[in-house]
Amino acid sequence: MARVEGNGSGNGSGNLREVRKGSLRVIFQSRVMKTLMQRAQHFARSSAAVLINGESGTGKELFAREIHRQSFRAEKPYVQVNCAALSEQLIESELFGHEVGAFTGAVASRAGRLEEAKDGTLLLDEIGELPMPSQSKLLRVLEERQYQRVGSNRQLDVQARIVTATNRELGLEVQEKRFREDLWHRLNVLTLTIPPLRDRRDDIPLLVDFFLKRFQLEGEQRVERVSSSVMRQLLQYSWPGNVRQLRNSILRGCVLATSTEITSIEFPSESDWRELDFQVPDSLNDLPLEEIERRVIMSRISRCGGNKSAAAETLGVTARTLRNKMDRYRKLGLMNDECDPQHDRFHSGDVTAYGAMSPSRMAHRHS
Repeated sequence: MARVEGNGSGNGSGNLREVRKGSLRVIFQSRVMKTLMQRAQHFARSSAAVLINGESGTGKELFAREIHRQSFRAEKPYVQVNCAALSEQLIESELFGHEVGAFTGAVASRAGRLEEAKDGTLLLDEIGELPMPSQSKLLRVLEERQYQRVGSNRQLDVQARIVTATNRELGLEVQEKRFREDLWHRLNVLTLTIPPLRDRRDDIPLLVDFFLKRFQLEGEQRVERVSSSVMRQLLQYSWPGNVRQLRNSILRGCVLATSTEITSIEFPSESDWRELDFQVPDSLNDLPLEEIERRVIMSRISRCGGNKSAAAETLGVTARTLRNKMDRYRKLGLMNDECDPQHDRFHSGDVTAYGAMSPSRMAHRHS
């Protein structure tokens, strides 16, 4: 089936080490992924900024780690920041750090992620979610290669290599005035675009084998293989959730397996990943775009039983983006009581725990 590249020692210890790390040092079967790996290795020789594009779940963070591993910075720190998980008020402190008394609650000095990365690599994940004011500050840091902790006048040098990742089309975001064009050009020096899993099905057997080995190493699963019928299903499925969905599906299959072989696999229905069957007016042309968007969002939240984390997942946006839109609707008096955050039925962990499970199945699982 698939192989994991070892270290040449011949004893298999290299294989186990690579699986344990979850690295990309594997022999991909698809030509496109071999090409991407070669490009990543070339990028690793440079200190220029790298922008990694791709749908959610395609493995952008793994490529960022591989670039770090292949670079002369490999023994230096690797630090990751999820821009979508931070409020606008916290981003500056998180990236640059702060001094005592810089703001309410700053009872001690704290180094920021740039400082923690030192001369290693800093990954800014979900860079497309960075608010405009923070984009301006990041641009200045990249141009001047210096920054200050919040509440300090002392200049600190930027030594880390900056890698960014996004599932958004930043070129389109620039056209829509949601992302700074000058920052985009600054980040878009070297680019990797990771294709969705449906466009590289040759990698599915390898990834299945990789995940099975990984779960065995974690000590909880004893499954060694999947049946030929299951493999055919895996190869035919469209994988809207990409590699992350495949991983969760294999893990779910391992948990439910009654032997060392997975003989059945469960997929969400294709309709769960397509456009919603929500009700909208026939006269769409009579409505502004923002109102159409609001109705789509409210319908999706309702369909997910009030679970905004699941709604964001199925809409293809981050929870932070959905929260910002709902805050705007609330200020305009357009928010229904049943959509208030206090009425969430589930928590964000449900999405991870059930992988790509459809919202309706998640609701049934909790009922």
